[in-house]
Amino acid sequence: MIPPSILILSLLEVELLDFAMLLKLQNMETVAVITKAEPHESNTNYAQGGVSAVLCPLDSVESHMQDTIVAGAYLCDEETVRDGPDTVCHGVDTMNTETQEVIRFISKVTLLASGGAGHIYPSTTNPPVATGDGIAMAHRAQAVVSNMEFVQFHPTALADEGLPVKPNKARENAFLITEAVRGDGGILYNLSMERFMPMYDERAELAPRDVVARSIDDQLKKRNEKYVLLDISHRPREKILSHFPNIATECLQYGLDITHQPIPVVPAAHYMCGGVRAGLQGETNVRGLYVAGEVACTGLHGANRLASNSLLEALVFARRAVQPSIDHMKCSRLDLSASSCWARPVVPNSLGSDVIDNILKTTVKVRKELQSIMWKYVGIVRSTTRLETAVGKISELESQWEKHLFEQGWEQTMVGLEAGEMRNLFCCAKLVVSSALARHESRGLHYTIDFPHVEESKRLPTIIFPSPINSTWSSRQVHKLAIC
Repeated sequence: MIPPSILILSLLEVELLDFAMLLKLQNMETVAVITKAEPHESNTNYAQGGVSAVLCPLDSVESHMQDTIVAGAYLCDEETVRDGPDTVCHGVDTMNTETQEVIRFISKVTLLASGGAGHIYPSTTNPPVATGDGIAMAHRAQAVVSNMEFVQFHPTALADEGLPVKPNKARENAFLITEAVRGDGGILYNLSMERFMPMYDERAELAPRDVVARSIDDQLKKRNEKYVLLDISHRPREKILSHFPNIATECLQYGLDITHQPIPVVPAAHYMCGGVRAGLQGETNVRGLYVAGEVACTGLHGANRLASNSLLEALVFARRAVQPSIDHMKCSRLDLSASSCWARPVVPNSLGSDVIDNILKTTVKVRKELQSIMWKYVGIVRSTTRLETAVGKISELESQWEKHLFEQGWEQTMVGLEAGEMRNLFCCAKLVVSSALARHESRGLHYTIDFPHVEESKRLPTIIFPSPINSTWSSRQVHKLAIC
């Protein structure tokens, strides 16, 4: 166990280091910053749009607020009401992936800034570390989760299957084809070179990203195709190369010249508008647990995210969480005895290398199967039948995976990177499906053919309360020891 830390952070959103520095300036005793990978491996670093702000004299805060509320399909919380917390967060168990050492951190305050869960889908613009770890951990720790049905898909990620030269191995995250290509005159075609966007929206390729994503999805399903084509080659060559040098370079290394050929594209999971339900200061219903960034559901984004509001939200809520964290630390006691109440995680070295290799291979296969289920049944356009099918298929897949692990000698207290991520992906996938089934309307990023219209009476957040009853290994904490 690490010597008593007054604060522990689990960070993926790198700008939230501001939170840690502010606390250090307040002369807090210990600040521990834990990252899953290198700090630059984060959606914050990947973001292309910058931070939304009112800078022009012709703009106003009120206008920005209105844009945010409209983009969020009128589901944005102008202020968040929280129930009083009755569960306490004592810290986290971590594993050093280089040394395979398990380390327990005990703290008065924990801030989760662990990003989203893009990798529940087969194609995502998120970095490899975005496997829903923070959302799943918080859910298992009895935190309330909200609005998980609102998954933003970017309409145009590079479709490797359509490239003349295929990459040697599958990408860990999709290569983003910026919306600026459409803004600069790019035209979308199906594989028969038929332009299709005017059939769906009078704004054609300039329609909002959720409309474009749904239109592409409809084409793919109707035509049983795996990608569409985005053509910018009719524009002057020098302008294409000067405006989109990175895209041109990326495509050219796989034999595609975007000044002469259309770009194969497919929608990819991009941003989770839902997450751990948070108040106006990043607080959750679990005492001592705060959230900021994509892991959080603050109510700002509502049913759809206004571009570039995510960085602004992360910065604002991280800073807001500072003073309540300090206040909580001053009035609470570090309970070291809590550490003995939970079984300690162990690395499965006792199983032997052959068994561990077998488990890893199975887990890789199961991960791809889960992603396939999510894309096919819980994708951009949904239906009650497809969602219910997903429930059954995910439950069966999860049961088979857990059974295989336990038959190989795996124990519930054992930890490993791949198994931990798989556990978290299952947990988040189920949260998305159950949230989608609960919303009987189409609003923002959630579109279902069974309830195709917005219903004013349904303008409420989707709330998932923790329920340990009949939960699977992926969705529950290791039980408290009997001595506690």
